[in-house]
Amino acid sequence: MIDKLQGNLTPKVDWIWHGGEPMLMGPDYFYQCADYAKSQGVDLNFAIQTNLLSYKSSRWKDLFETVFGGRVSTSFDPYKKYRTIRGDANTYDRVFWRAMDDVIADGFRPLVIGVYDEGAADRAMLMYDRAAKFGSYGFDLRFNYAYPAGRAKSAGMLIGADTYGQMLVDLYDRWIVDLPAFNITPLDQMLTKVAGFRNLLCPWTRSCGGKFLTIDPDGSVFNCSEFSDYADPAHRFGNILTGAVQTSAEPVQVKFYTGADLVPALSASPASRAIIGRSRNLPPDCKTCRHFEECQGGCARDAVLFERGMGGKFAYCQSWKMVFDRLKESVITGEADRILLRLGIDPVSARYRVGESRGVA
Repeated sequence: MIDKLQGNLTPKVDWIWHGGEPMLMGPDYFYQCADYAKSQGVDLNFAIQTNLLSYKSSRWKDLFETVFGGRVSTSFDPYKKYRTIRGDANTYDRVFWRAMDDVIADGFRPLVIGVYDEGAADRAMLMYDRAAKFGSYGFDLRFNYAYPAGRAKSAGMLIGADTYGQMLVDLYDRWIVDLPAFNITPLDQMLTKVAGFRNLLCPWTRSCGGKFLTIDPDGSVFNCSEFSDYADPAHRFGNILTGAVQTSAEPVQVKFYTGADLVPALSASPASRAIIGRSRNLPPDCKTCRHFEECQGGCARDAVLFERGMGGKFAYCQSWKMVFDRLKESVITGEADRILLRLGIDPVSARYRVGESRGVA
């Protein structure tokens, strides 16, 4: 893949090892990949998304420091349907938290991602409490809504928009009072958007098309990991290993490219052009929304969820409205001052920006 991408990479590249479970490859594999990239003149920032179950300091600590630079994330879901070891969810929990203790003791603070459905929303605070118990070593948290992909692709909405929005608002209200050592995503990202920073930020952007490539292990190329997870052939660009660029999805038709022509052809594929078109193809009421400057109509993958199409309205629009309303209120009242300072943002500037967007003198 490095060979195929040569000549099309930016000076510094973020490369995320995802899964499946990447740690099953063993440490030597990642050392070899890093050495090969360096030998080809590619400056890679390797990161890893892992379940951590294989972590042992003697085997992995040096790799996490020297190759990954501490860029480590993991996931722990609030329900136990899929996460088991030999069919036992309690064994999984025990092994996971023992590994997490070792990772934190070695000086790393992995981002812990959780996916919440309707029945698990009330457990979000339990994960907050778990991170808080680590004190100054508390790990960052990400609270995602469960969406219909993979084994749940035909399940429809798995958590209500009001439920997810209220879950995030409740977490925010506690976060800005406690001011723990850890950050909470998406709240930290949404707050930086409200304050006027980081305009191109997933998933609140309509301008990501043509700027990213996600490569699956079989070489399939999508715009991003969200489209890759969704796994709809209609949104596939092609395959970087075979040189195939998809010109039609139903039936699948391809044209083959080689050398330096391949990556530009993938970026100009019909699927890529459709995502780029999302910047113009927005629901009309998005453009008049009070949060349009921050949300920008949301991401293209979110738009196509639940068969709403590339120009469709995001099903969790109400969630974002609830959170953005609360964030802006807290900036105006000064409740958010301490967390803004923690994020490196001047509260006075943020207050002026929010007031200006509301038409407040």
